[in-house]
Amino acid sequence: MKQKGGEKIGLVWLRNDLRLHDNETLTRAVAENDVVVPVYVFDTRNYRTSTYGFKKTGDYRLRFVLECVANMRQNLRAIGGELVIKTGIPEDILPELCELYGATTVYLSQEVAPEETKVEAELQQRLQAVGVGMKTYNTATLLTKERLPFGVDKMPDMFTAFRWEVERVNAIQDVLPAPTHINVPVGMDAGELPDVAALNGAPVMIDARAAIAHVGGERAALARLQEYVWETDGVARYFDTRNGLVGRDYSTKLSAWLAAGCVSARMIHHTVKAYERERVANKSTYWVTFELLWRDFFRFNMEKYHCELFFSQGPKRKTKDHTDNYELLHRWINGETGSAFVDANMNELRLTGFMSNRGRQITASYLVNDLKVKWLMGAAYFESLLIDYDVCSNYGNWAYIAGVGNDPRQDRYFNIDKQAATYDADGAYRRLWLQKQ
Repeated sequence: MKQKGGEKIGLVWLRNDLRLHDNETLTRAVAENDVVVPVYVFDTRNYRTSTYGFKKTGDYRLRFVLECVANMRQNLRAIGGELVIKTGIPEDILPELCELYGATTVYLSQEVAPEETKVEAELQQRLQAVGVGMKTYNTATLLTKERLPFGVDKMPDMFTAFRWEVERVNAIQDVLPAPTHINVPVGMDAGELPDVAALNGAPVMIDARAAIAHVGGERAALARLQEYVWETDGVARYFDTRNGLVGRDYSTKLSAWLAAGCVSARMIHHTVKAYERERVANKSTYWVTFELLWRDFFRFNMEKYHCELFFSQGPKRKTKDHTDNYELLHRWINGETGSAFVDANMNELRLTGFMSNRGRQITASYLVNDLKVKWLMGAAYFESLLIDYDVCSNYGNWAYIAGVGNDPRQDRYFNIDKQAATYDADGAYRRLWLQKQ
């Protein structure tokens, strides 16, 4: 099915960049080619069972990802394009598609964690073997890596030092506009979305008590950004509400769409800057960017330390007296620890696929510091359950809490009673999530 007439053809492998706006991978491909083949591959390795017996992609996130891919197809169709959907191993599928359509270059977003970079390296070898080039772009971060005041291998290990350095330079580039038209091969076989059962999943219902109903896709992501910033002015109160536990607007709730790449960090930043110009600039509006910098820090930290963030000793290479006690682990998972505040948070996660940032820190600390259970087990459970799972933030945060990351303190310990008294003083959150439905 190769195109005729000497047309230049590129293939875009969409991964965690399921959007039209601010997507350099797609923008470059459209600019450099006459015809573009956008592809999404459901990598079957992401839907298997992990070392500790959890689905790598749990049912909540699976539903969300399917919605994200479906919306990406709709958005591409709206500008004359299409999305090829495949299920299998990308390193096998993409070279075959290049041969089928005559593509000479594959464009993709660059990842930094070990599993993803291993796939990239293998794909590059296979593409080279058939004479196809590969171009990668960093589409996930707020900061532009090329503009950082240091190489990633030399970046500070402490977030505060990292923030001070990057805030001194202009490392944030403008948002790239979405393409307005895309040409795809005539008669392209786009395929269908896989059934959840084909991806080791099952249909799932979100508990009615959920703080927000996550609907996958760029359309929902931009609607939530508009709502939080312009319609509710939530961004102007963020610093004061960000440690909340109940409700839709105590935080931005953009993390799931960020993780899937349905909205870019730069789009959030530039929207907030526009709000500052038109309405108000305060500590809260700054703090949204502050949190995006934390996200970047964990991503660059993953690139720096790579596999070490998946070892129990972490980058500190520190041995912890922890066990792989599955009985204690499952009591924690099922909200049966006897600590009401911990159990309420774990119930919310188990029944919705979401938990507040405060809750994540508290429950992680309880598992590793009170129950003395290996932190990697908790991290694997979060990986499975969280709709907004991001490999860099998840494993970076867990290593940080477990005291094997880059925190200068010995242990990141949370006094659970004090946390409950501070953040759930009236007990409303505990009553909400400890009651039976």
